[in-house]
Amino acid sequence: MLEGVISITSMSFASLKSPHRVAIGLVLAAGLLPGALQLRAQSAVMVVDAYNRKVHVAGQGNQKRPIGGLAKIVTTMVALDWAEASKVGVNVLATVPEYATRISGVASPDFQMGDQVTVRDLIYATMMTSDNVAAITLGHFVGADLLARMGKGGDPLGEFVKQMNSLATREGAKGTRFMNPHGYENTRPIGGSTAADIARVALYASARPSFRFYTNQRSRKVTIYRGGQPVPVTLTNTNQLLGVDRIDGIKTGNTPASGGCVVISAERPANVSKQADGSNLVYRHRMLVVVLGSGNPFAEARALLAQGWQAYDQWLQMGRPVTDRKQMLSDF
Repeated sequence: MLEGVISITSMSFASLKSPHRVAIGLVLAAGLLPGALQLRAQSAVMVVDAYNRKVHVAGQGNQKRPIGGLAKIVTTMVALDWAEASKVGVNVLATVPEYATRISGVASPDFQMGDQVTVRDLIYATMMTSDNVAAITLGHFVGADLLARMGKGGDPLGEFVKQMNSLATREGAKGTRFMNPHGYENTRPIGGSTAADIARVALYASARPSFRFYTNQRSRKVTIYRGGQPVPVTLTNTNQLLGVDRIDGIKTGNTPASGGCVVISAERPANVSKQADGSNLVYRHRMLVVVLGSGNPFAEARALLAQGWQAYDQWLQMGRPVTDRKQMLSDF
């Protein structure tokens, strides 16, 4: 495949909407755009600003592929949406089911069958260390509660995955299919998504302050109750870019099928301008970067973030022109 330069010109729960629309340009040969980032052909990438939903950099953005642990972004959001809608909250204890360790694909260093953990601490483990058993336990607990509220029998994990796919559909992620809550490709068929779809669900998630709280910490102490006794565990975030270039999230993923994947977000200081009526207008700036299937996802994501901010600044200086709906994430 041809190695290319991909750059964008500077021209059940409610989803976020944007009034802005703008144009997209694609450069396919190195050297046509000075300073453009050279992307490995196998990487799929998307750089979009959170508040306008404008795509600033894209490469193979609609190509469906395995996403590994990035599926846990949606797992967490289904759990948080359930906790809020049901008013149960996240401090309730969930029990690690017998089958969790058997179907996880990767052994958990912390969780064993029969352990009890709060939903809150399961979310920390799911997002920070990408623990598969924690994700399965979340899915089992929430799925069982949903089935009970509907007065139905069935598979709790199947119901939870149904909710994951429903959330993705609501957010316009048409190229996405989840098969389990952990993202490991040990089911047939395997699930998959696109860089554009991951941007859609990640923007939905990162708009929630509660979600960002789970993703922006380098380490966190959680408690596992084993045989009734508390077992303290320290989780270390797998996102090596936290704190670099104002990066405050979101999730890493790496499986044999997906390769290196990461979603990062960063916010710059807002601009405040005085209005004629004496009020202040605050204009915020947040960028989201998705990288799928990279040999060096952290380096690639950081470089893409810099390129995204450069394109974003040029766009702002031009007055945020809108010439083509297809440059907006909603129509990409």
